[in-house]
Amino acid sequence: MSFDLHSAPYFTDPDTGFELRPLPASDDDFAAQILADATGEGTEEAARIRIEQARAGGSDRVIGGWLNDNLIAAYTLERDGMANQIVVIAVTQAFRRQGYGRMMLLDALRRSGRRPLTAETDDDALGFYKACGFKMVGRRKHPSGVFRYRVGWHAPRTGATEENC
Repeated sequence: MSFDLHSAPYFTDPDTGFELRPLPASDDDFAAQILADATGEGTEEAARIRIEQARAGGSDRVIGGWLNDNLIAAYTLERDGMANQIVVIAVTQAFRRQGYGRMMLLDALRRSGRRPLTAETDDDALGFYKACGFKMVGRRKHPSGVFRYRVGWHAPRTGATEENC
């Protein structure tokens, strides 16, 4: 029996037990709390809209990150033409800067397969994406007045590995 790594719905980090899997709809409200700051608007309502939009593309497009059976992170992945796009990605404040965001980004790259992967981000997270091998491809002013950046990663490519991400 063959195993398609790109369509595998689950990922578990053997060192930390951090598990990434499709988020059940029953956890959408908690995921919206986690994702609110990553929306640009900074609201749970904006996060709920992003979650609903991702779910319209399939139930496996909203991914939750669990540690010890507690939801601590989430991201959404949508088809954008010939590419995939991370619309929102966030880790709860207490678990930031511990590698969980990097694992989610690598999971999104794995799920994207050979499709280019894009994201929109702000100044605060731009360095994170660049450290993981993403290149800035655009900049625009958000209606809130802050600048948002479009970044992209195109597979196959060397350089975006766990060691430098």
